Amino acid sequence: ALITAARESDLGRNDSQIEERSQLGYLMKSGDVCVGYDLTEAQLVDEEAEELRSSGKLPDVVFVRKLYGGVATGESDAAKKRMFKLQRLSVKKGEEEGGKGKKAKKDVDMENADEEDFMQELEADREMRTRVNIYKSEVVETRGESSGDDVEEDDDDEDDQKITLDELLDNLVLDSKPDAEDAMGEEDNIEQTFAGFGGDGERAARDNIGYVGRDEALHLVAKDSAQPVTEWGKAFFDDDL
Repeated sequence: ALITAARESDLGRNDSQIEERSQLGYLMKSGDVCVGYDLTEAQLVDEEAEELRSSGKLPDVVFVRKLYGGVATGESDAAKKRMFKLQRLSVKKGEEEGGKGKKAKKDVDMENADEEDFMQELEADREMRTRVNIYKSEVVETRGESSGDDVEEDDDDEDDQKITLDELLDNLVLDSKPDAEDAMGEEDNIEQTFAGFGGDGERAARDNIGYVGRDEALHLVAKDSAQPVTEWGKAFFDDDL
């Protein structure tokens, strides 16, 4: 579909507009914000690509993705207002990685920028989200599932890439202890399982089996040769002899 767009730098300064066909045309509505590449001002190092642009065979703009929520409106705390979040493993950084100075700060800024770019990609690509586990953020948990940062969709909204509550997983706390009711239930099951068993050695005595208690077993000393512990079968062999 055809998209009529304006550069962010031109807003309020002139009426310059760009018209280009894009796969995002069915998603974009008046006032929406998207990111893309402006090929009219891009510096191309390939001679063949420069010839294609000069001959008008390249589009003026390549639209990449639509922006949602606070990112689209330019809010400074847009990342904190997202309705979803990711879970990550805790990583211990070495001495070289955890250093101080301008280089360390630059590395942190680059890492945060990469993470934000990835979050924006997830926010705008439903197919990509099917391969990633995304969880409800504190925004949804505190405000409830009926509210949040533009959580609900309009009935006539045709945006099939917008993230919805149905895609979000509940947060998992892996180090949490079992509930009191569950713990009581497990204890009752154990007691019922071992109910009917007598004291130590009673069943062994009924079956005429030698038994050594747990405390006595700790003091057993290994013997050099096997020692008979029962007279069973002795009379049978004596009769044959």
